[in-house]
Amino acid sequence: MSKLLEQINTESRIGSIKDLVFPVSNTYDFSNKDKVVFVNTGDVHEGKFIHKNYSSTKKLPGQAKKIIEFGDIVFSEIRPKNRHFALVDFDSKDYVVSTKLIVLRIKENIDPRFAYIVLTADQNLREFQNIAESRSGTFPQITFEAIADYEVNIPDLPTQKKIAEILGAYDAKIENNNKIIKNLEATAQAIFNEWFVNFRFPGHEKVKMVDSEMGEIPEKWRVGRLSELLKVKHGFAFSGNKFKNEGIYPVIKIKNILENNTVNLDKVDFIDINDFGGILENFEIFNGDILIAMTGATSGKIAVLMDNYDRYFLNQRVGKFEFLKEENRWFSYIYLTQEQNRNLLLTMSDGSAQGNLSPKQVENLETIIPDEIILKLFNKIIKSMFENKFFLQLENNELKESRNQLLAKLI
Repeated sequence: MSKLLEQINTESRIGSIKDLVFPVSNTYDFSNKDKVVFVNTGDVHEGKFIHKNYSSTKKLPGQAKKIIEFGDIVFSEIRPKNRHFALVDFDSKDYVVSTKLIVLRIKENIDPRFAYIVLTADQNLREFQNIAESRSGTFPQITFEAIADYEVNIPDLPTQKKIAEILGAYDAKIENNNKIIKNLEATAQAIFNEWFVNFRFPGHEKVKMVDSEMGEIPEKWRVGRLSELLKVKHGFAFSGNKFKNEGIYPVIKIKNILENNTVNLDKVDFIDINDFGGILENFEIFNGDILIAMTGATSGKIAVLMDNYDRYFLNQRVGKFEFLKEENRWFSYIYLTQEQNRNLLLTMSDGSAQGNLSPKQVENLETIIPDEIILKLFNKIIKSMFENKFFLQLENNELKESRNQLLAKLI
């Protein structure tokens, strides 16, 4: 690695974005096509093409115009910080791209992966966002011309390829971990449905079904409320002037809770606990705690806190679950992340920007409560899956941090 850094320092030249790529806007020919894959801004995110479904050419929106080729980079003109970008690493002959995306083509003697790494590096994205905000207001927008002269370090082609190879190994490991995490989550949901929706739990053949207000359920199971399994505890009403950009005690806000049931601390505020005396003791949270968003259109989002900090604090309008028994934890978590229950919570809050959930509303949700033996067995099985998931999440956090540190040295 030191040899590579020495090569970069001695053989690189200072160039700019326009030395790496140039914009293209070739128009797609629809004359012989009935269906194509239309790629809009939201269909690319952090290197992935999310939408790959074919659409009728007769129903495409007016902005469906641009051609992409293997090795191109697509990059959103709107809000660079939202990370809508991807490298085209597949046969794209049936793809047509929105005019809202910049299509960037690689110049001679430039490795596509290296150019993509430079364009999407966090420090460069922050600068692009600043440029966008200086040019427009409500919807920060950039053009290629706005970033074309942005200075970057450009080593020779073999060194570019080596950099892309090294950083690609980090990305591949992170991607593989994410696939395992996704499979673990899907397996946990499948077991929940098999046991508590289809009632095919271990030993179900010997259990009699009986009537209840929620239909037939296994004997010794009952209909109850979530309040019999857990309590919801509110966060603290922090004053905005107490927040800091850096520190060792993060404050978890609604913005940090994502729809994929994780907590993202990329943009987290910190506090100095010395500013508060001992009043925050009841609002301290830790890795493994399960949280719920309780305000606005995000109401009902559930997330498990797991990151590289030792201690956190909970902001107002975010709730923390306190379980009456440990065996209630994963049953409650998966129950609340079921789509119909998330939608019910959102409806209860009225789904508006001003809508709020109360702890009582969450606690009063009706649910089937299995017998204690089944709950304990389910918790044991699912706990091991989530422990594996959390290990992989933390490993990904460390990999991303190491990758970013290395990236800063390499480019």
